[in-house]
Amino acid sequence: MSGNFTFELLCIDPADINSQKSFIHALSYSKEVWNGKSPIITQDKNGLPFIKGEDGMQLTVIPVDTSKIITDLVEAAFVLRIESKYFETLEPYRQRLLKHLRESLKFAHLRILKDDISAEIANQLYPKINSVENLLRRYLIKFFFQRVGMNWWDVTATPKMIDKVKNRQRNRSNQFSYFINSDIEFADFDDLGLLIYKQSTGFNDPERVLEMLDQVSTVEDLNELKGNLQGNYTKYFKTFFRDKNFEKLWKDMSKIRNKVAHQATFFHSELKKGKDLSAELTRIITEAEKHIDEIVLSLKEKQAIHKANIEIVREEEEEALEQEAQEVMAGSRAPTDLPRGETQDEIAHSDYDNRVKLTGPKVLGKIKLEHKVKTYHKTAAPGYIVITEEEIITHLEEALSLNYTDYVGLKWFVTQFLANKGYAIGTTYSLVNILIEQESIILYDKESPDGHMIKAVRLPG
Repeated sequence: MSGNFTFELLCIDPADINSQKSFIHALSYSKEVWNGKSPIITQDKNGLPFIKGEDGMQLTVIPVDTSKIITDLVEAAFVLRIESKYFETLEPYRQRLLKHLRESLKFAHLRILKDDISAEIANQLYPKINSVENLLRRYLIKFFFQRVGMNWWDVTATPKMIDKVKNRQRNRSNQFSYFINSDIEFADFDDLGLLIYKQSTGFNDPERVLEMLDQVSTVEDLNELKGNLQGNYTKYFKTFFRDKNFEKLWKDMSKIRNKVAHQATFFHSELKKGKDLSAELTRIITEAEKHIDEIVLSLKEKQAIHKANIEIVREEEEEALEQEAQEVMAGSRAPTDLPRGETQDEIAHSDYDNRVKLTGPKVLGKIKLEHKVKTYHKTAAPGYIVITEEEIITHLEEALSLNYTDYVGLKWFVTQFLANKGYAIGTTYSLVNILIEQESIILYDKESPDGHMIKAVRLPG
């Protein structure tokens, strides 16, 4: 690869070097730096010395004036500039040079001023990372729409993801957000992967299966576990993601993506690794997408997924509590209490088609986070409370008894009425769907005041 590539360093406080000339000679003497060859010290048209290396590579040393520094005594500092027409020549040279500067010449401080090699690697990697990221977004939208429905984001995303995306939607509104549902567009790279990792009922995780075996006490328990292990949902995610090491591959790609985003130093091995990861992840996601239509979920699978999602919400809540406790102990902030409920303004601007005319109760003020206890019933922070079947029925009776309307929209009931009481949206949705399948709750079509057909819920009878 040819072009004009520059690698530039600020080299500060060497052990025994105090002049441009001595620095150039100290660099030219190391055959390890120059790949076993002897470089030539020559002069430019202005009579300034520089080193000429292999394939026309040129190294220049520029002294830096340190006399005006007010906080440190720095005896010598230099800008070291290496220029080459060839990527393949300069890329490995950088590491050999840095090792020589640090270990042999004992420079106390080295800072990169310009690194065209890393920039070139990042420029090659970014389109591949972006392509994989968008491919997974496409897959997640298609899979969860076909298996969960229009409100799949609220059902599958964790409370932490939902809160993070809402904040970004408020701060980064644009014209596209006006026309499209942009929730997953604002999700982090890591969170996109998590939406795959957490699609585990525990039955495709060997360690969790062993834990479940320890709890088996009857033949019925064993048969139920065997049935779950053979379920379509479990087999699908095991076959197309877990068995192909998707989680590790995605996390490895995430590390490279973070380096690209922060303009970090790259080496050729990372370029190759990034390309390989991109190709493998593309194959995995594309193959999984081909088999979406094969999954038909049983009631037991839905119940198992609901239980698994409860564990995820609880683990996430514990992490949030622990992080807050650490920040409070470190004095970085005062206890801020809890994840926010929706405000009246947010409710007023949410989708109309699935809400009734009344507005859900407003969450006023802040509620102190309690210390962790063994039971999660009514002890979790708002946004993390896991609802029970009995509570859903009770709250649905309450919503139906209100005088403002003769129906209760499913979306409004879950994302506003119950969410404003502090219940986690995803686990509430999954349990409501289970109750609908069990006919403990009736789902039906209803025409809204503005003429749209929506999904509404009521009790049997």
